[in-house]
Amino acid sequence: MFKNRGIAKSTARRIGDLSESLEDYLEIIFELAEKRGTARVRDIAAAKKVKMSSVTSALKRLGREGLIVYEAREIAKLTSDGENLAQRLLKRHHFLTGFLVDVLKVDPKTAAKDACSMEHALSQKTMSRLYDFSEFLQGRQDGLKDILKAFRQS
Repeated sequence: MFKNRGIAKSTARRIGDLSESLEDYLEIIFELAEKRGTARVRDIAAAKKVKMSSVTSALKRLGREGLIVYEAREIAKLTSDGENLAQRLLKRHHFLTGFLVDVLKVDPKTAAKDACSMEHALSQKTMSRLYDFSEFLQGRQDGLKDILKAFRQS
């Protein structure tokens, strides 16, 4: 079953303060650093499927925002604020993907794509209600199976 996965409400930089594209760059940098130890411009460009010049522009902007440390022709490193925001964005993405797959039975590829769009568009208030609904459903495991079975048959 989908899980809330420890998503904390934070007073740090809010999701939605940046453009969707810049939030995507933060997520990519975080994931590359986790997988490979570094986030190089060419790897970011490949992951986002854009030109390296686009990455450089985005990295400069994220640097001005205090979310990464980046110098030309170097690797991008998240600051603590950048890492915090990236983690919250990824948790939001994983939660939404899980909800779409586990509850609504959307195929995983479509769910991942839709979650990416939703994670940037939904307000914190709506996300909080989704988290609350998730916890409500999880607290009712006996009835949840019947509810989901009835939903799938509708």
